[in-house]
Amino acid sequence: MAKGKLVRVGIIGLGAIGPAHIRGYQACENAEIVAVCDIRKDLAEHWAKKLKADAYTSYLELLKREDIDAVSVCTPHHTHAPITIAAAVHGKHVLVEKPMATSLMEADEMIRACREAGVKLGVIFQSRFLEGPRRVKEAIDSGKLGNIVLAGAVVKWFRSDLEYYHRDAWARCWRGLWATEGGGALINQAIHTIDLLQWFVGPVEHLYGLYGTYTHNIDVEDVAVAALKFKNGALGIIEGTVSMPKEHQVTKISILGSKGLIELSGTEITIWSLEEEKEVKEEKPQEETLKVKPTGHMLQIRDFVNAIIEDREPLVNGEEGRKALEIITAIYLSSRTGRPVKFPVEPLW
Repeated sequence: MAKGKLVRVGIIGLGAIGPAHIRGYQACENAEIVAVCDIRKDLAEHWAKKLKADAYTSYLELLKREDIDAVSVCTPHHTHAPITIAAAVHGKHVLVEKPMATSLMEADEMIRACREAGVKLGVIFQSRFLEGPRRVKEAIDSGKLGNIVLAGAVVKWFRSDLEYYHRDAWARCWRGLWATEGGGALINQAIHTIDLLQWFVGPVEHLYGLYGTYTHNIDVEDVAVAALKFKNGALGIIEGTVSMPKEHQVTKISILGSKGLIELSGTEITIWSLEEEKEVKEEKPQEETLKVKPTGHMLQIRDFVNAIIEDREPLVNGEEGRKALEIITAIYLSSRTGRPVKFPVEPLW
């Protein structure tokens, strides 16, 4: 338990997303970063000096410190489970980046370890905290759309072989590989939008999915599609790729109900009422609603810190963080077996 309503934090992993966590804790008056860790010593020392914190190259050494209440896990996907479980054993609360794990079995072990240790487990899905998605959620929950009929999630982005997957030795050692990244376009890029889709529409009954690798020199998928049947009867579509030309990239969610339609596209929310036959547009140019932005991390990190102080569940806990991973796992499984997959999905690996 944090002492004196101050949560002392260690940041594990200082690469691409680590600085977003650092900014999030810095913006939270009830948090203090006391230690940082990265296997790249120069990077750990750089941030330690900047933050006036202690530097580590071993997360196990960091976890031994009794004055650390919580850790953020910002490392490559395949390391999320072992670090989270070790942190729980050492009595630390954990905020882990998406995806929480590369398999449902690992995700379940993480949830179990944190429950048994009595520590909080939060999973980063910062888009849920932004105004655009929250307004869509409120509209759906209030019945403004009526009964949901059709829902779609589209994430068509570009990622370069040379600049992303094979940029340097660090990228090559884990990106684009099933064993370390756990997947490609779905589990890394589209996962935020898939999480919003299931948050808006509810649990999935079954789905049929396909994926392939067409334009990159990687093991994992760069294109994937899925057709879904939700438990409430609605039908759904997921499209994900990292092969889209840069000038045509798009992130979009559309929800059609018996009374209306909502589209969330970039920074714009569009609402059509089928009953009143009117269109309303709301623009929030200061936010990129569905993309990783520090603002979203700041809001979620604040909730995580407050959850520790108030002794409550984070708004996106382990069970919530698992839901998008289950959908993505089902798409991979369906494509490999050539058959629809029913939910709940059995943790096979």
